[in-house]
Amino acid sequence: MQSGPSGELLEGLLSGRLDAALVDGPLEFAGLDGVPLCDERLVLITEADHPPVRSALDVEGRSVFTFLQGCSYRMRLGAWFAHDHAAMGRAMEIESYPGMLACVIAGSGVALMSESMLASLPGRENVAVHPLAEPFDRATTWLMWRKGMIGANLNAWIEQQQTVYPTAPVQVRAIA
Repeated sequence: MQSGPSGELLEGLLSGRLDAALVDGPLEFAGLDGVPLCDERLVLITEADHPPVRSALDVEGRSVFTFLQGCSYRMRLGAWFAHDHAAMGRAMEIESYPGMLACVIAGSGVALMSESMLASLPGRENVAVHPLAEPFDRATTWLMWRKGMIGANLNAWIEQQQTVYPTAPVQVRAIA
């Protein structure tokens, strides 16, 4: 098991270093198959006394706490700023969600994370939570693997996920 930005995980998958990867999708890569596992609501967090954020203009120029280059949420945040014709502040690379939360609580900037991740973090009550507008408000986590390389273990894991997190039946989809 390895964690990392979606771009880094996909590189490991395509190079054969990883057998499977959980990444933000859907993706269009030849030679990969995958299944959507869960849909996440994304939220922007700011210091607790920040007024409501209705567009990226409301946080223009603020530092943004994010993971390394290749992080899909970082790319989504950049697209959100660009969509609103707002200047994104300096990207400050942080290696953990608790670290991001601490920086935001201190008033040093903003961060984007899934609502479920935020709900799991101690201190979450010390930030203001701002839902994003479509199409920036949702992310789907996909389990991806190299085409033709799904085995019994991966199939069993997918079945277990469907039991624990029942949604619509998941069908393996060939990508490109």
